[in-house]
Amino acid sequence: MTSAIDTLVTMAQAQGMRGELVHWSKVDVWTFAGPMPDDVLLAGSEDPSVDYYEQAANGPHRADAGFIDDANKLAISFDKRKDDNAQD
Repeated sequence: MTSAIDTLVTMAQAQGMRGELVHWSKVDVWTFAGPMPDDVLLAGSEDPSVDYYEQAANGPHRADAGFIDDANKLAISFDKRKDDNAQD
C-alpha cells in the first residue's frame, strides 16, 4: 500500500528538493532541508490519512514541520520556516 507520504515526497522531489530517508525506532522519516513547499502543505492538509505536526528544536533535533502517517509508520519533515512561531 502506498502512503500519502510517498506522494508528498514525490512532490518535494519534483521541485528539486533532495530528501533522505532516516529510520527511527517508531517511524521512518523523509527529511528535507528547507521549508515545506506550499503545494506539499496544501496536499498534506487535504489528506485525512496524514496528520500535520510542528516540533521546536530540542537537543540535536532541528525545528521542523511535516506530516506523519501513523498507519504506515512513515513521515515527512521540513525545516520550520523562519516566520513560524516567532518565539522559536
